[in-house]
Amino acid sequence: MDLYLFLLFGFLSVAQLIEAQPPIEEEEITAINVNPLGGWSEAHSEREDVQAAAKKAVEKFNMKSKAKKYFKLLEITSAQTQVTNMINFKIEATIAKTKCLKTEPADLETCALAQKRLSCEFEVEFNPRNDQYNIRKISCKK
Repeated sequence: MDLYLFLLFGFLSVAQLIEAQPPIEEEEITAINVNPLGGWSEAHSEREDVQAAAKKAVEKFNMKSKAKKYFKLLEITSAQTQVTNMINFKIEATIAKTKCLKTEPADLETCALAQKRLSCEFEVEFNPRNDQYNIRKISCKK
C-alpha cells in the first residue's frame, strides 16, 4: 500500500511539473522616504506655522533682552518640525535690530532696521490643544 501511495504522489508531482505555468513576473518595489513618527523633519521656512513659531520666539527674545530697541525677524534660514503630543520647532533665523525703542509701543513691521544682525537658534513648543507657545531655547550670536 505504501508503494502505491509513493507511486501516486510521484506521478502527481511529475504531472504538475509538466503542466507548470511560467513564473510570474513581480513588480519592483520602490522605497519611499517617510519620516518616522515622532522624528524630526525638514520644514519649509515660509510655512505659516513655522513663521508663527519664529515670531513668538522673537517676541520672547525682545522681552528678555536688555537691549533698548526691538529686534525683528529678518529671515528663517532653516526649520525642522517634530510632532509628538506637541508640535516642536527647531528654527535657525536671522534677526535685526530696529530703531524702535522698547519704551514706546511699536509695530515691528514698520520699524526701520539698524545695522546689527544676530544669528539665532530657537526651540519652540506649540500645544495645539490650547494654542499656547512655550519657548524652550533661545541662543543668539553675532
